[in-house]
Amino acid sequence: MTTHTQPLPPETVSAILRDPDSPLYPSQITVFCDHCGHEATRDYMVSTDMTSAERLAVARKHLVDNEGWGHDEEFGDDFCPEHA
Repeated sequence: MTTHTQPLPPETVSAILRDPDSPLYPSQITVFCDHCGHEATRDYMVSTDMTSAERLAVARKHLVDNEGWGHDEEFGDDFCPEHA
C-alpha cells in the first residue's frame, strides 16, 4: 500500500471522488497528543480495505513527516510538536 504524506491537489481529490471504481475516499481523522491532549484533525484519503489502525497510521505518518509530531512506536503514544 502506498501512503502519501503531502496533501493531494484538489483536482486529484476530485478525480478520485468521481471515479466509481476508486477504493479511496476522504476520512477525517484526529490524533491526540498523549501529553497535553492537543488535537490534530485532518482529512486523509484512505481506502475501503484499510483497518482502523492502518488509517490512523496514515494520519500519524503525515503529522510526523510534515508537522513536527512525534510517535513512540513501543507504547503507541503520540506527541504534538511542543512535546515531541
